[in-house]
Amino acid sequence: MWNLLVVEDESIVRMGLRYMLDWEACGVNWKAEASNGEEALKILENGDIHIIMTDIRIPGMNGLELVQQVRRNGDHKTAVIFLSSYDDFPYVKEAIRLGAIDYLHKPTMDEAEVAATLHKTIALLERSAERPQTLLTEKERNELLVSLLDVYTFPHDGSYEKLLDESFKRGLWLAAFRLRDDAADQIGITAEEDHMKFMSIRYLIDEYVAKDWGGRVFHRNHREIIWLAPAEAKDERKVPADKEHYLDKMRNKIFELLNVSLICSSSRVYSGPAEIPQAYFEAELKFPAHQQSDSLYVRMAKQFVDRYLLEDISLPKVAESIPISTSYLSRIFLKEVGESFSEYVIRNKIMYAQKLLRETNNKIYEIAEQLSYTNPHYFGKLFKERVGMTPLEYRNR
Repeated sequence: MWNLLVVEDESIVRMGLRYMLDWEACGVNWKAEASNGEEALKILENGDIHIIMTDIRIPGMNGLELVQQVRRNGDHKTAVIFLSSYDDFPYVKEAIRLGAIDYLHKPTMDEAEVAATLHKTIALLERSAERPQTLLTEKERNELLVSLLDVYTFPHDGSYEKLLDESFKRGLWLAAFRLRDDAADQIGITAEEDHMKFMSIRYLIDEYVAKDWGGRVFHRNHREIIWLAPAEAKDERKVPADKEHYLDKMRNKIFELLNVSLICSSSRVYSGPAEIPQAYFEAELKFPAHQQSDSLYVRMAKQFVDRYLLEDISLPKVAESIPISTSYLSRIFLKEVGESFSEYVIRNKIMYAQKLLRETNNKIYEIAEQLSYTNPHYFGKLFKERVGMTPLEYRNR
């Protein structure tokens, strides 16, 4: 049985986690709880803890600082699982550097996700206990996977086999992801912010596929994310028969959480690891020559939204201004942008609302009215669904 320490300042969240699932059935003993980092360090000094599950945002010493201190104290074996809200994604780079096993999102996590994370954590703990000398660092693992993509660097000594489990013996395929050319404007200003956002995307793809398909997710020079996938999903009942549909759902989820548009290209199924360079070459050839795929009509629709964002915008109004049919605009907008027109409008209105909440003292109902939401309760509901907190919580954080 592996001992767990949960670090979370909100007692209701600890209680919810405690009774969310049967921890002992998962092989975990809920041994201790702490409401802050200092309290957690005292428990770690006196207790035999194997897994730390900690919120990023806790009073005083935050979750990242707690784990940094644990590592400085010489403890590199204790597994770490971070809990977070949507706004914590920029911290994913540091979480990965500290060796986090997983990154659970408090607003959306459920019993199945927590259980899957525990199983993954226990498997890593067991492997580490049996063969600690064989573990690769995150950087070494990424470099070894990247070497599989080119015939000239492919490691024919079989050193890659420890990274590919039994599921790859039935065949494999590959998907590559890149940011759209216009996505940089959505990410941030500095190179450091761009880098953190890129690593957040890589992590989300890894988290998404780990649940039902499996495979390996890695990056090439922080410019392209690669998913090396087994031919068959782990759970065929949870994935669409068409893998392109699965990839579209993944892109939409990333758009929903990070507001980032990705371009994706994939290969057909190949027989085994020796053909990975061919699979990668095929996927690369399918990428568009210019990674800004918006058609003229979609660009015109976006310009209309930018110009009239504070008004009551509807798809028929935009289609009439172009002019094209409403159904055709709806179809091409969803295909090229990765989200429906109405979701695009709501997302932009909420982003503008965040700016107003940060930079003005306007009352929340006044901001709602400014964005043409006559019902402030509806505005608050939309805001919380997309930001993970109410407008008031966002302003006071």
